Amino acid sequence: MSKGWGLNAMVPLIAVLAGCQPTTIQGPGKARILTGFEMDAVTAGLAIAANDAAARAFGPAPQAAVLGIASAYSGSSPILGAPFLNYANSQATTSAGKGKLAQTGLSSRVSVGGANGGASIDAKAADAGTSGAQITAQFYGISTSPADLAFGSVSASACCGSTATVQVKADSRAGGSYSQEIRSAAVSDVEGQAQRRVDIAVVSSALPILDPAQLSVTGGPARISPKY
Repeated sequence: MSKGWGLNAMVPLIAVLAGCQPTTIQGPGKARILTGFEMDAVTAGLAIAANDAAARAFGPAPQAAVLGIASAYSGSSPILGAPFLNYANSQATTSAGKGKLAQTGLSSRVSVGGANGGASIDAKAADAGTSGAQITAQFYGISTSPADLAFGSVSASACCGSTATVQVKADSRAGGSYSQEIRSAAVSDVEGQAQRRVDIAVVSSALPILDPAQLSVTGGPARISPKY
């Protein structure tokens, strides 16, 4: 391809580095290298982690890069001593720039399931700018005896000019009898730069979930009525 046409970096991936290195999966059994069909998602029992990312840059000296990492564990934990029944981690970063047009897109998913009904997060982001665009996503899924939990964040930014656009979306699912979602969103559009960020967490349980306000009261020091 002649210089000036642009540069694309597209990875429908799970843990693919430059050069498409082999990916391994770990679970209760022996680690093994994934086949081409399995590279679309990493699944271990009731834990799933997946990424799909792309970056494109067009111009005289374009640059585009994609990095994705995913891991899934069922019946074990990568953290020594942690009481996790299932564990999933999905991380991805896309960037494009140094051209006349930069575009990046990303979708990420984590899911864990168990006796508590399961919890999952699906996130998507896309952006475009004249000189630079970047997306970063990081999500975790954890199953313990009392609850299934998924949490993480996705952020996107684009520069520069009035044509800079950013879209970010994150959806959660919980299948237990009791569930709760907490999310926050930040938006910034200053001097031709567009930025979006979503932080999200969802918990699913077969037992009632205590509200944080109730927890602070319950766990606080005993109070004596002013009457006495």
